[in-house]
Amino acid sequence: MTDDQLSAAIQSATSSVFSTLLNLEVSAGTAFQQTDPQPIDGVMALLGFTGNWVGTGIFYCQEKLACQLSSTMLMSPISEVNNDVLDGVGELANMIMGNLKDSLEPLIGGLGMSVPTVVYGRNFQTRSTMHRNWLVVHFTVGEDTFEIRVCLVAQG
Repeated sequence: MTDDQLSAAIQSATSSVFSTLLNLEVSAGTAFQQTDPQPIDGVMALLGFTGNWVGTGIFYCQEKLACQLSSTMLMSPISEVNNDVLDGVGELANMIMGNLKDSLEPLIGGLGMSVPTVVYGRNFQTRSTMHRNWLVVHFTVGEDTFEIRVCLVAQG
């Protein structure tokens, strides 16, 4: 699997979920490799992939956008990060990564996927013990941005 194939699959999965679930259009930036992500503030959902390829998928956004997206999903105003927002971000990530998994399986074989783990805070950093590059795609929705990060490595 090439970075271009992975990037296209990330963009398709993300656009599909945002369009179908939230009735929002997103635009994707150019994908890039990142080795050591810098500390960030906001809300992040992580899901693991297993199978012939293993790794992690991440949805990350600032707390303002997390509240807006969750408000849209629940059709109720939410102004601060709470359990509904954390659940909403986890579910959004689960759907995006599920669509990504489905689109990658014809290329790389069957994949299993974990349930989301959601992290919210300030000045935190994630790191994969695989010591591999992440493929990162920034997206714009309205005036806000979010990113999808994926690190997948072939086993064997």
